[in-house]
Amino acid sequence: MHASLANRRGILLMIAGSSVFASNDAFSKLALAHIPPSEILAVRGVMAALMLVAFLGWKGQLASLRHCADKRVLLRAAAEACVAMLFITAITTMSIADATSILQVVPLVTMAAAVMFFGARISRSLWVAVAAGFLGVTLIVKPGSSAFDFTALLPLGCAFLISFRDFVTGRIGAHVPTLVVTATTAGIGMMMGFAGSTVEQWAALDLWTFGYLVGGSVTLIAGHMLTIAAFRGTDPSTISPFRYAGVVCSVALSATLFHQMPDLVSIGGIALILAAALYTMHQHMSAPKIASVPAKPAVAVVSAEEPRKAA
Repeated sequence: MHASLANRRGILLMIAGSSVFASNDAFSKLALAHIPPSEILAVRGVMAALMLVAFLGWKGQLASLRHCADKRVLLRAAAEACVAMLFITAITTMSIADATSILQVVPLVTMAAAVMFFGARISRSLWVAVAAGFLGVTLIVKPGSSAFDFTALLPLGCAFLISFRDFVTGRIGAHVPTLVVTATTAGIGMMMGFAGSTVEQWAALDLWTFGYLVGGSVTLIAGHMLTIAAFRGTDPSTISPFRYAGVVCSVALSATLFHQMPDLVSIGGIALILAAALYTMHQHMSAPKIASVPAKPAVAVVSAEEPRKAA
């Protein structure tokens, strides 16, 4: 696919995937009122894995599950499972709007990583954008104030892990089906959740909580498939800024379902993060300032979500 067409397709898929992940976050927060994070990760992972295996069987592609043992697929899945656990833990006390907004520094982290690890060069104005993005994070997290909570730092950790995950996924061979990457992610997340049962007290599932987990499983699969597909054959630094679409959905869901609206300081932080991400996006779309990372021979570019985002 021509590079410009692939990037346009990737942008649309990223916007859709980010919006779906916002719904996934809402299902997780609803379930958190009844069960701990590890139980959400485990039960949701079991449901998602079973759905994906059934779908692969229906398509006659069960043999492709052998790619689950691919080192890059496993590394991506492990990174995503950590993202999910950190993010779900964060939204036990944070609003999904604030947590999702912090994740929007991912493209800035990705850009900085390209400079440090791949020798890319960026202009001073883009470094200013990076600084503005992290200033926005501090306005949301509010370190040193009475409103500060340690869990507010968890989404920032997620952002670094997501950037790493995207670089890893960008090096997964094109022969590995998206469904297999998603199934592996669900499976590793499930195992991490069951491991968490040793330190968290699980609770019995009622009908409403079970429904939230089913909704979380469906949106988890859809979000991963959309965002993984978004990065196939595209430039991650171009696609990543469009995660900002998830912020709009998260703010709306926070206000509608949980009656949580960001305060004025947090709104200022959200605005700074989005402005930095949008400026970075504009620079890449109009006159790219960041040197492209050389692709490995005979390996197609693939990268992932969401997270997210992730949860």
